[in-house]
Amino acid sequence: MGIVGLALFGALCGLAFLNVMALMAKNGSNQRDHVEFDSQQDVYAIVDAWAASNGYALKHNQGDKRTYQKGSGFLTAPMFLELDRSGTKYSITSYVRINGFIIQGDVALGGGGFMVKVPRSLAKKAQNQLFEQLQLAPLA
Repeated sequence: MGIVGLALFGALCGLAFLNVMALMAKNGSNQRDHVEFDSQQDVYAIVDAWAASNGYALKHNQGDKRTYQKGSGFLTAPMFLELDRSGTKYSITSYVRINGFIIQGDVALGGGGFMVKVPRSLAKKAQNQLFEQLQLAPLA
């Protein structure tokens, strides 16, 4: 079993581990953080400015619902923020997606655990800056 065989074995083990983590995330109880709040501010303008300054790109814009994403999932797990509005009531949903190529799972930014710790930490730090601008309690 030469070096190519060992490299192939390592790649398959890594892919298997990634899919196990995605399956754990998909079946987990804490898949997304969700915050609802009332505001008279132009929340869309605040979130757009925050997204631009933190590297988040607008991926979907369907009426009052917008989805922002940072990262492609190649080197780190993609980080998401979804903003929705109904009248003066807004909701923000935050999560990191684990893409195991075979299965995908979402993990909330808050809480503990070892899964996608670095992307969760980065996203939580950036999103807590947004929450401060919106005068909301930070994600735990």
